Amino acid sequence: MTGIDFITRLTHRAVIHITGADSRDFLQRVVTRGPQGVGPDRALGSALLTPQGKVLADLIFFDDSAGGLLVDVPSSEADGLLKRFTLYRLRAKAQLTLRDDLAVAAACGESEGALKAVALASASDPRSPALGLRAIIPAISDIAAAPAAWLAAKARAFVTEMPVDYTPAEVFSTDVNHDLLDMIDYKKGCFVGQEVASRMHRKGGVRKRTAYLTGDRIFSSGLDVTVGDTPLGALLSGGPGYGLALVRVDRLEAAPEPVTVDGHAVTVRRPDAG
Repeated sequence: MTGIDFITRLTHRAVIHITGADSRDFLQRVVTRGPQGVGPDRALGSALLTPQGKVLADLIFFDDSAGGLLVDVPSSEADGLLKRFTLYRLRAKAQLTLRDDLAVAAACGESEGALKAVALASASDPRSPALGLRAIIPAISDIAAAPAAWLAAKARAFVTEMPVDYTPAEVFSTDVNHDLLDMIDYKKGCFVGQEVASRMHRKGGVRKRTAYLTGDRIFSSGLDVTVGDTPLGALLSGGPGYGLALVRVDRLEAAPEPVTVDGHAVTVRRPDAG
């Protein structure tokens, strides 16, 4: 998949800095993919779940070049995550700080060089090569928020991100494709919500997926996706001519009629359909 050129600050994201001798170890037992493999040029996507397996927050871990971690988190959940991580720390030697002086940005194509030049930490987006470079930058950087092209690229790559697409404790990881985006390590040992997540993984046959929709209208969150009189799901997010929708896989496979959104026919592409 080839990315298009864009550069944008992502104002819906914030940065938590974790330092100290145990900065990577204590989160290993908490999140869906531990940060042990993070390096100077390698970020890792992950998530924090509820004990019932619902997504509390999606995360991207970066190396801070001093043994610690810079964690790209939803800005709407940053304060709550700081408190949760502090509780999970127990006696681990780790200090956690919400870094208001840092911001998150993304770039693809020719603009990646400009982003890398100002980045404090950067790596290929671990969820999809179509999203180019993800980076932590100084908040005073002059990189502006111009997310339209990034949002379109994100949708085409089946990538979901809080709070653009969903809210805390609303969806399971597989609902929003985390297992397909390399954000869950089912073999690593325990994490919060692992029992539910592993059971869903073992039994197979995922009931819902976030699919990519295209059509000749402007898509927006909350619109119903139907086939005939049968509901398939609803739009999570979208823009001119595209959208991401959480749909029932079984009903989509059996759909005898065109899929529609608000009465308009759409084309649906599933992330697990090859």
